[in-house]
Amino acid sequence: MGSRLKVLYVDDEALLKMAFVETLKQQGYDARGALTGQEAIDLVYEDPPDIIILDIMMRPMDGWETLLHIKKHEKAKFAPVIMQTGKSLTIKDVLRYGDQIDDYLIKPVRLPDLIRSIEDVGTRNADIEKEKECALGQGGSPDDVNEYGELLKRVQIEQRLIEILGRIYPIKRDGTIDSDLEIPELHEFVHQYNTHKNRCEEIKNKIFSAS
Repeated sequence: MGSRLKVLYVDDEALLKMAFVETLKQQGYDARGALTGQEAIDLVYEDPPDIIILDIMMRPMDGWETLLHIKKHEKAKFAPVIMQTGKSLTIKDVLRYGDQIDDYLIKPVRLPDLIRSIEDVGTRNADIEKEKECALGQGGSPDDVNEYGELLKRVQIEQRLIEILGRIYPIKRDGTIDSDLEIPELHEFVHQYNTHKNRCEEIKNKIFSAS
């Protein structure tokens, strides 16, 4: 992504927000901060950022509601969003918001972890764009290539969410459930992940096998 990324850091803890914004600036990022969901929305509409770091546990508008408002903005809806919170990630959160976010960090977050997440998101998205260019070069139709790119991103984000969920739920890194417990939402998420992964492989084979 590059060091002059426009980063919007949103957290209702004033000292934390100030500390991270200033430190990100020192690291070469064009960083701004917001203390509330509404302030974040206003800043997004004023000047859409390249990436957003968004705390979940805020009042009166929490991070999830703020996220949904941001995604309604045409110029910001594709901006990567990294959620952060002291609250554990739940299956219900994943099912409702998983397709809207790019990473999830558990507080307390150290600066190296935040920067690593920003860089990883940027690297992943750049790699996907290269893969899409390659697919177009192989004669893939624009519709197939766009779907392929979206699925590549979706699968990789879901793999990251599986890694996080595995700290609490009986789910392995490969997406298999290591328990006889009936957790309907967990099974729904695993089914969703496998559907995306299989469809991604199907389109990949269609594009690259036809060349």
